[in-house]
Amino acid sequence: MSNKRIIVLGGGSAGWLTALLTREFYPEFDITLIESEEIGILGAGEGTVPHFIELIDFLRIPVSALVRECSSTLKIGIKFTNWNGDGTSYFHDFAAKDELEEWVFDDNFRYNMLTTHLIGKGAHLDSVNFYAGLAKQWKVPFVLNDLNDVALSNYRDSISAVQHLGNFALHFDARLLAKYLGHIAQSQRRIKRVEGKFSRVTEDADGNITGIHLENGNYVPCDFIFDCSGFARLLLGKHFNEKWIDYKQHLPLDTALPFFVPHDGTNFPPYTEAIAMKYGWMWRIPVQNRYGCGYVFDSSYIDEHEARREVEEYLGHEINPPKTFRFQAGTFANTIVKNCYGVGLSQHFVEPLEATSIWTFSKNLINFLKSGAITNLTPEVSAHLNERCRLIIEPVPEFLYLHYLTQRNDSPFWQQFRAKTTMMDSLKVKKSLWEKVPLFDADTLPLQMFSAPSWLSVGSGVHFFDKASFARLASQWEHLQLDQKAGFLAKKHEHLSRACMLHGDFLSLLRQKSQPVQ
Repeated sequence: MSNKRIIVLGGGSAGWLTALLTREFYPEFDITLIESEEIGILGAGEGTVPHFIELIDFLRIPVSALVRECSSTLKIGIKFTNWNGDGTSYFHDFAAKDELEEWVFDDNFRYNMLTTHLIGKGAHLDSVNFYAGLAKQWKVPFVLNDLNDVALSNYRDSISAVQHLGNFALHFDARLLAKYLGHIAQSQRRIKRVEGKFSRVTEDADGNITGIHLENGNYVPCDFIFDCSGFARLLLGKHFNEKWIDYKQHLPLDTALPFFVPHDGTNFPPYTEAIAMKYGWMWRIPVQNRYGCGYVFDSSYIDEHEARREVEEYLGHEINPPKTFRFQAGTFANTIVKNCYGVGLSQHFVEPLEATSIWTFSKNLINFLKSGAITNLTPEVSAHLNERCRLIIEPVPEFLYLHYLTQRNDSPFWQQFRAKTTMMDSLKVKKSLWEKVPLFDADTLPLQMFSAPSWLSVGSGVHFFDKASFARLASQWEHLQLDQKAGFLAKKHEHLSRACMLHGDFLSLLRQKSQPVQ
């Protein structure tokens, strides 16, 4: 059907990204996004993972344009502060280029031989982590020279002209990103926006949604609909009453207290910081004019007033949270119900500890759009695609749970976490394997969203691993002089970092050289 009518119910980043992705795959469709100005967007800083760079490149949106229009900053990883209660930190990085490990014995040397050796001796993995070193200096893995400077203005995305030494992602102001994506969608991609608040649906005899009635009296017909209504979950939850799978037995945090902290706007860290607190953790995400922050906590221990006092005591100044919101970690059993597809918060939510939201929903959405099922969606096809979606979503709470298995014990929350929560069976299996032998080849973690280096970074950071098993395995490699090689790698990283740009300087360069989106 060449004129298939598509509704995206809800705006924000999820809604506009859904509309834009659908347009890329189906240029002939009639796409309408419905949103209401009365339903605001907080505009707190939001983080992404490197997949987001691939996503916006696919949508033909330059990184430099997001830096200019959305207060975006670069992200090279996450700094986890005080998760063991001892004031230390560890860094979960995005991968540097392979040539930084040019003396390796195989493609994953840093993540097997050398890392196994360092964990076995109780050494800090940040010592061989190029990005961790950059993060301490507030630098980014980009090197500018005279040739780059000449080429910057000749590229659609000026960031492409600068030599880079590895993966990166972005932080952005969520309100500004939604506004900018909406502008591109309406002015350049033939996507229609309708103002209005949802009232009710109309259905056919099979239960498929045929249109949306709005409170202002308007009616929008459709052949297929994406539920991007966020925590309201208007279609999957309230209309279809789809089964909800609760993660509370694994991830008990249920309340977030967001707020903003200004900075001077000249230089700021190229990473998200996740700071462990007494009853949860606090995010700190730099955008260009402020930090977007928030305390995620377990309300069975403290209320929002106590949470606010704890934050103010930690920061040393008052905060003014615009609102507090409750959430329920979990997922709907199915992403696709009848002719409706749930996107982002409308379909599932876990706390934003690893910035997985856009990653998971876009990965599933692209798989769906590529499949062609939107033009011929049968119950059998829906069942198959729902299973594929589950394979993407299910590893996320397992990986997040690992972050809480720390040495911290300074409050009832941390003291009781292991006793009051349940470790996933899949993580129990991994733990059992790791206690016998550190198996970190790719085939030991099939279909995982998080790679072996991610498990090593976090597991080592919270002292989850049995050092003795790592030491036993590493003992067979004594002849390789791994300590000497670790020292060599650290010196090489230090040398390379001298050529890398300060985060603030690099963003300033991108703002000056960025080109309009075509």
